[in-house]
Amino acid sequence: MSIIKHDELDFKKVYYSKPEKQGVIYYSSMNYDNKPFYLQTPKMSCKNSYKEILNSNNSLLELEPVNMDYSFYDSLLSLDEKNIKCTFENNKNWFGKNIPLEIIDNMYKRGTKPVRKNSKPRYSFKIPMIKDKVQCQIYDQKKICVDFEKIQENTEVVLILHVKGLKFLKQHYYCDIYISQIKIFLDGNKYTILDNYAFNDKEDEEAELKSLEKELMLDADFIQGFKKEEKEKVSNELRLAKENFESQKKLIQGLENRLSNF
Repeated sequence: MSIIKHDELDFKKVYYSKPEKQGVIYYSSMNYDNKPFYLQTPKMSCKNSYKEILNSNNSLLELEPVNMDYSFYDSLLSLDEKNIKCTFENNKNWFGKNIPLEIIDNMYKRGTKPVRKNSKPRYSFKIPMIKDKVQCQIYDQKKICVDFEKIQENTEVVLILHVKGLKFLKQHYYCDIYISQIKIFLDGNKYTILDNYAFNDKEDEEAELKSLEKELMLDADFIQGFKKEEKEKVSNELRLAKENFESQKKLIQGLENRLSNF
């Protein structure tokens, strides 16, 4: 599975299938580079809480950027334009008749709303729910699953959106997008504390190893010096012993000569 960041979108890789009838609607599936179209948002701030979402009829998570960043808004605008253009270019093949661009443009229900000057964009994305149970996974900064109740007003999140396809109704059509995953930034997890020792001690270990090698070299030099000193000592003792031996030999020979004269 490939997740595309909004600022890395290549709209040439967005493809549409011919709309197929599903009950009373027609549906055109979308993909990105022949893979499911998953779009990652920037960090945003929730403008409603989980209670408000549960009590609403549409299960929409309301959001706005954490700063005055319009890049994601521009990406969604470009996606809307891509959807309209593709519908216009394929309307004869899809619907069997030529539909003017103006009519297609009026039929398309944009997911982006006009933004007032010096105001932040506002977004609404559907949380998939079955019988009030959230169907998407919610993770914290440590990649641990958390409860839906953690979503409060002003909670910061990053979303993965599934851009599923174009949904055609009788009077209008729109891009079907829903939330696939949520990453939530909890205040209690503002600081990620490592459980185990994680310092990189490579330099210290190398320095310690060099110091140990130096000590071993010094010990080796000491041993060599000690051996040399012992060798000289033994050599001197051997020399003295030989001198004493020669002296004793002369003394013995002289005594033997004296005895021979008797």
